[in-house]
Amino acid sequence: MNVRGLAFVVLVVGAMTSPAFGQVRISGGLNDTIPYVGANVGLLRYDESGLNTITPSVIFARVGVPLSPYFAIEGRLGTGLSSDRSRGASVSDSVFGGGYVKGSIALAPTVSVYAVAGIAAVSLHRNFGAGDTTDTGFSAGLGGDIRLARGIWLNLEWTHLPGGTNDGASYASNLFSAGVTFPI
Repeated sequence: MNVRGLAFVVLVVGAMTSPAFGQVRISGGLNDTIPYVGANVGLLRYDESGLNTITPSVIFARVGVPLSPYFAIEGRLGTGLSSDRSRGASVSDSVFGGGYVKGSIALAPTVSVYAVAGIAAVSLHRNFGAGDTTDTGFSAGLGGDIRLARGIWLNLEWTHLPGGTNDGASYASNLFSAGVTFPI
């Protein structure tokens, strides 16, 4: 099953099971309907045929507006923190941004899992091949939240980002990140 199919299945299962979770008095994974902000740091995994994996670091801000305890709209904007190189090839993230729909399911009062799907744009700076590129397209990911005191949530997330071709060689990028969100 591809990433799009997996994200769709997670969102559908979340929609179908949300009434059942409401019956057991576990609040939604999005802390009911309180808007939130947050920040994540992570590694962008750049995979291009013919090269070793290159992993520059990134940071991004998140702003979310829940539509229900189980669904939210989330915006993200970030930039690269450092570049990485492999055999002389260097990659860094100039700008990253996206708009996502987030579906969340509470597994316990302090733990939830979620899926995101939307449109993202990634601008990469490369010192090889065609050089700089900006890729826009479908993006999806999976993550989990752990609630701390006062509505603060820690999260871990994997996100598939748009890819493309570089002088005929295809490449893909994925983002592995950890962060914190809090209500506003």
